[in-house]
Amino acid sequence: MAEKFNSILGQKGTTTDCKYFKRKLIGTGSYGEAWLAERVADGAIFVAKTMDLGKMSARDKQYAYSEIKCLASCNHPNIIQYVEDHEENDQLLIVMEFADSGDLDRQIKARAADNFRYFQEHEALFLFLQLCLSLDHIHNHKMLHRDIKGANILLTSTGLIKLGDFGFSHQYDDTVSGVVANTFCGTPYYLAPELWNNQRYSKKADVWSLGVLLYEILALKRPFTATNMKGLMAKVLNGEFPPLPEKYSADFRDVIRQILVVDANQRPSVAQIFEIPFVKEGLKVFQETVRKNTRIPEPTKEALITHVGQILAGRSEKSSGFIGQINKEISYAGTVRKLGGVNGKSWKDRYLQLQRGHLIISEKEGDTAEGKALSLEQVQSVCPVPAATAKRDFVFGLNTIGGKSMWLQAMTKDEMEQWIHAIQQALGVA
Repeated sequence: MAEKFNSILGQKGTTTDCKYFKRKLIGTGSYGEAWLAERVADGAIFVAKTMDLGKMSARDKQYAYSEIKCLASCNHPNIIQYVEDHEENDQLLIVMEFADSGDLDRQIKARAADNFRYFQEHEALFLFLQLCLSLDHIHNHKMLHRDIKGANILLTSTGLIKLGDFGFSHQYDDTVSGVVANTFCGTPYYLAPELWNNQRYSKKADVWSLGVLLYEILALKRPFTATNMKGLMAKVLNGEFPPLPEKYSADFRDVIRQILVVDANQRPSVAQIFEIPFVKEGLKVFQETVRKNTRIPEPTKEALITHVGQILAGRSEKSSGFIGQINKEISYAGTVRKLGGVNGKSWKDRYLQLQRGHLIISEKEGDTAEGKALSLEQVQSVCPVPAATAKRDFVFGLNTIGGKSMWLQAMTKDEMEQWIHAIQQALGVA
């Protein structure tokens, strides 16, 4: 059988003209494999994920491409860095940064097995703060992660953690039905109450998962467990969990109580978590610790110090709409360019309106009656499309529940962000 990705990923000793050599198989999934790969030019090590597009439905492919766009849009020290992607022979290849010290899930399980060898408070706090920083970056870029869990938190020898895997191997639905059907390769312990209640996925669902993971870091066990889905759902919706070890300060334990709030509208955003006095003081200590860490490369150090500095300076957050429901009161309008045409490669000026729970696209302003209306009930998500992918700036993508995608280009970066925020508010996921 011929090697897949002959032009870019090959076996050492059998392929001479590829960009990366396979070093070691480090994971397998329903759609493909993950390899440790060595770049031929300089010997640098990366992770190369291969996905078999032939096994995927059109909808699964849509999500795979969407997740690549999300990862490529992120540039943060606490997020696994996207390097490149490549499609060949009905296979999709994603090359990304390699974290050299395993994952947090294995670390937690090893500590639990070692007679519950708890993290020190400052260790647990620094893990939590880095998770918050990574999620803050994602949410500020108008995206959601959807799969916060220990296995997706990768560790490095510098002491920094990296949030990885934006769900490349998972498909997502608006509600728990699709998520539970896939079960995240196991029982969905991290799913927020609103998903069990069949509401749309929002930033606040990511925050719930963050709270579950923080509990797990401190207690070395999960807050909500059951032998079946019905039992787990009941416990999550009740929101009660066993007390945390008293070796941790009352202030730290209280952070979890503030995060694991069943009502998403009462649950804090990441920006509001940063306002908790205990967390804010922790950020100051973390910033100084990073500054003194000689193992962290200077550009990475500067990026972290700058991000924390912006938070401590009181960076403002745009107000959010009501979580989980279509908000028909949100309206916005303006000229955009829409990708379309017979070959799907032509951009045409269009007038886009967000009103009364619909997106209306017409040829020019005033043509509302003739415009094509898309109900927000059919919209799955909206996110920026990297300029490298769209081949132009200020493009954002609408993904529908049916698995279709629409690309629109705003006139400026500010306009693109305003469109994304307005649509997310109207979707009830802001």
